Amino acid sequence: MQWVGKLYFVAVLLSISPLSNIFAQTGSSLTFSEIMFNPSETNGEFVEIYNTSTTETVDLTNYKFKYYTSSNNNIITLSGGMQLGPGKFAVILQGNYDFANGIYKTLIPADAIVLKISSNSFGSSGMANTTSRDLYLLNSSDEIVDAYTYSANNDTGISDEKIILDKNNASSNWTNSIDVNGTPGFKKAPVIMPNYSFRSLVINEIMFDPDTDNAEYLEFYNTTSDSMQIDGLELRIGTSVKIKLANSNLLLPPHNYFVLADDSSIYRNYTWLKNETKVGIIKSMTLSNEGTMLVVKDSHGNTLDSVSYSPDWHNKNILTTKNRSLERLNPLLGSNVRSNWNTSVNAEGGSPGKQNSIYSENTSRESKVVISPNPFSPDNDGYEDYAIINFDLAQPFSQVRIKVFDSQGRLVRSIAENKLAASKNSVIFDGLDDNGRPLRIGIYILLIEAIAEGSGNVEVIKTPVVVARKL
Repeated sequence: MQWVGKLYFVAVLLSISPLSNIFAQTGSSLTFSEIMFNPSETNGEFVEIYNTSTTETVDLTNYKFKYYTSSNNNIITLSGGMQLGPGKFAVILQGNYDFANGIYKTLIPADAIVLKISSNSFGSSGMANTTSRDLYLLNSSDEIVDAYTYSANNDTGISDEKIILDKNNASSNWTNSIDVNGTPGFKKAPVIMPNYSFRSLVINEIMFDPDTDNAEYLEFYNTTSDSMQIDGLELRIGTSVKIKLANSNLLLPPHNYFVLADDSSIYRNYTWLKNETKVGIIKSMTLSNEGTMLVVKDSHGNTLDSVSYSPDWHNKNILTTKNRSLERLNPLLGSNVRSNWNTSVNAEGGSPGKQNSIYSENTSRESKVVISPNPFSPDNDGYEDYAIINFDLAQPFSQVRIKVFDSQGRLVRSIAENKLAASKNSVIFDGLDDNGRPLRIGIYILLIEAIAEGSGNVEVIKTPVVVARKL
């Protein structure tokens, strides 16, 4: 980012909750409070300073801001006569930025005072975006009042923001702002992101091959009983693309959906989304038609969900899957279990922001094996197309075979062969035979054989499963 011509110094007359005794402890009440070193193309770099005192006004005459690199040691002298009151902010704003017409004109409070200061640049390319740099604030006697080293690894448009407005510049007291463009001249308390657990947020629907007038999208589902902070979460597509799920404060209520799309055409194609606030548009999102890995991580690096989707997951009985999404049968079941995904049967080709068209309930276990629903009707109408088989085993670790026989005792489907199983298990039955053809209406026998590890004991479970169709 070029620093050309003049810089502006902005003092903002905005009060916040003051901190006590800082002036007496440090000899100065001024501290760095926000650094924007990697702005978007239309915005400028800025450095924000805060007066932590509850009573003292600081005369900034001959105060200096120093930006140090290995190749330059630039000093900017602040404007004379500037009085920074207690609990107030000052902003050094990039000089070639059109303050009168740009985004900071609306961000910085209307009662801000804008003053020109001397023309010292930060070097040919502005503040470094990829290398750590030292920043210093000096008083009129050239004594260091405050110092901060930024880490230079922020995404574009994300500033470093101090959490508690005191003289503590330890890394634990700084975080990335959740607001694109930052918060110059005012304070919005940074949101400290919690650590989230695996599968607290899952990828629930994938539209990777839309029509030309539709949008690619991903749907996420909050599986927990608490609201989740969506901003700060990151989507990784393949090995190189990283996308923030939201650029401003966004809470996703429990058992609710969030949709991320690459184009606003999603609103035209799924009319129920028009008044929905839990939708984000990210034009840089591209989903491969050949399949790829999708990973969701929180701000602490914890993996919340990962899915390696494939076009082979589509229903082979549907002739064309263009403009049809892949939907998860049940968000609480495995993310990479092929049988937990299938083609949307919704008339619009997908169900972003609402319950999936092929959703199947996973009922509580009341006996060794429970099939839900039973009967079920695998006719691709979006209602009870799949049966979830829940079964409990006596041993904590076993190998299982799961087979389906017709009323004549003939094997029609092998659902699992030598599958590793725990004491509690769930599998999905799609009502197809081993050749992928729908089974006829009738009563079938489900056979589960489990061989316990180490003992050789065989546990056998038999139960009827009924395939039905609409009359």
